[in-house]
Amino acid sequence: MISAEIFAVGDELCYGRVYDTNSFWLADQVTRLGLIVNRIMCVRDNVEELTVSLKESLDRRPRFIFITGGLGPTPDDRTIDAIARLVQRNIVTEDRILRKMAEKRGVTVDSLPPALKAMARTIEGAECYSNPVGWAPATLVTVGDTLLAALPGPPKEMQGCFATYLSKRVSDITGYRSISHRVFITMYESEVSPILETLAHSFDGTYFKPLVGEYDQSLGLPVEIVVFGESEGGCKEKLTTLLSSLRSEVTRRGKRLVDERDSSQMLKESSSPTSKT
Repeated sequence: MISAEIFAVGDELCYGRVYDTNSFWLADQVTRLGLIVNRIMCVRDNVEELTVSLKESLDRRPRFIFITGGLGPTPDDRTIDAIARLVQRNIVTEDRILRKMAEKRGVTVDSLPPALKAMARTIEGAECYSNPVGWAPATLVTVGDTLLAALPGPPKEMQGCFATYLSKRVSDITGYRSISHRVFITMYESEVSPILETLAHSFDGTYFKPLVGEYDQSLGLPVEIVVFGESEGGCKEKLTTLLSSLRSEVTRRGKRLVDERDSSQMLKESSSPTSKT
């Protein structure tokens, strides 16, 4: 499988003051497109630390490295500086991005405030794409077989840049898709794990994760299932067959499997008052 690593940049993330929702969203999106995310890391706004972390990531040779944050106009936004040091290229100002910024504001390039001009910085020879939602552009740099994609930190801007410039590229390279599904099983993790292990060996490109911390007394143990295939239709077909096998193994042991799609109705029925005559 083709691998990826994700970096979320920002002191506020490492201080625990802001949730890293970007990595959660990105990991879900690229997994759906057939990538395997091997690492997710939060790194402070520090050029040296980020450069070292990115160098270590490059040495592992993932196909994609996604970086979110650190592209703003303030002194602590240093992602471009770290990438420039990593790839040993100059930092340049992208005139095309400045013109688009000026068009958005309805002013001339010379009239743009310094803060906006600072966000038009990119790496010499990189692909630089205007932000479809906000201001800071996306910078894509190819190093060997790895594509580094620096995306803005604000979630809506990051998502807009990914959807516009990276989603199809990832999809074209992987040639895979994935879908996820959740079921609830009235078994303990130690009981269900051997079943899941056997199924994982029987169905290539599948992943199971019992979510012990989310055990529900009414429904049982949640199990997250991710299925990979060459098309969405193929994934659905594999999932249908897999769920049938899993249900058979569970019921054979006198236990119950509840599909997540049916769980809300079951909870509603169990909480309804029983009528008395």
